[in-house]
Amino acid sequence: MQGKSLYAILISIIAVLALALAVMVIFLFATYNRINTSPEANNVKDLPQQTREVPPEEEARLNLYAMEDGTGGDAIFNLKSSPAHENSFLKASITIVYDAGEKRKHLESRTELVKNCVGEFKEACIEYFRSQTFEQLTDEAAMEKARDALRNKFNGIVSKRTDERIILRVIFEDWIVQ
Repeated sequence: MQGKSLYAILISIIAVLALALAVMVIFLFATYNRINTSPEANNVKDLPQQTREVPPEEEARLNLYAMEDGTGGDAIFNLKSSPAHENSFLKASITIVYDAGEKRKHLESRTELVKNCVGEFKEACIEYFRSQTFEQLTDEAAMEKARDALRNKFNGIVSKRTDERIILRVIFEDWIVQ
């Protein structure tokens, strides 16, 4: 008799654990299934829009890949392989145009902020271009799409440190797809 009761207790413990596992799996699928994994979901949508028209004299520029002395500035990115182009590259020079504040009052603090984010900006560029194929980047609207996507990503990075959208534009001074 004692063996049968021990057997019944073990079966009931296994049943309770299986039920708990099933509930946990259902909870995880219900919770994490709502996350949108599309590329558009990575764009920052809840940031405040640009609140003022920034005149050219209140804009500041930073070449993302330039050396401290201002030389260089080009970067080479690996592209996503496609059947027609397995080993493709993009050579680009990326300049960030940002708001220096009214009458350039915030130039020093915003330049420091942007320079502190350079590593994350470079990582965002690598991730973006690594997800693009040769065919996508030779399309007519490819540069415009890249500008918009990178500007949104850069503003998302900066928004972790400030509440303003200070990145105005992304400029490609060189764009060679090979």
